[in-house]
Amino acid sequence: MKKLNISTYLLFISIFTFITVFFFIVQNSYDNLMKPIYQVKINDNLKPIDPNLDISILDQITKRQYYSTDMVAPPTASPSASQ
Repeated sequence: MKKLNISTYLLFISIFTFITVFFFIVQNSYDNLMKPIYQVKINDNLKPIDPNLDISILDQITKRQYYSTDMVAPPTASPSASQ
């Protein structure tokens, strides 16, 4: 039976290290490429606007009652009798 020497172990470890580093770099590159696409799909601000206007919302806005500070009287303090 032939003994394995250190050079074959070193070659074996170096090949697997190279493959691991290569796949790590490829995965990070792919993630950097696809990250903006995923962010666009998730972000609600980048979705298209609905061109159909909802008239009932405009009617609710025009029927809204506005209160001014002139209409509301400030509360007055009334003295109370204490014994």
